[in-house]
Amino acid sequence: MIRLNAFFEVKDNASVETVKKLGTELVNESRKDDGNISYDLFLSSTRPLVMMFCETWKDEEVLKAHMASAHFTRLVPEIEALTKNGLKLEKFEF
Repeated sequence: MIRLNAFFEVKDNASVETVKKLGTELVNESRKDDGNISYDLFLSSTRPLVMMFCETWKDEEVLKAHMASAHFTRLVPEIEALTKNGLKLEKFEF
């Protein structure tokens, strides 16, 4: 299995609510993808502009399919445009 943690910080002039809305849409659509074990969005309780996607996938094949999906290719660039430095990805295999 693969665990991905994608951290990002919302731009000062961007709406956290807008990012949460886009992120929630990405979560809801991604949970329907084949091979998805879990997919969540978290807002830091210590740094209010910091958020994290936490996702678990069956294997690399299903992860690649997810990354090519219509919802991923549409929503991730929209979210990244509202971040200070894009998404910082940490990948773990277990």
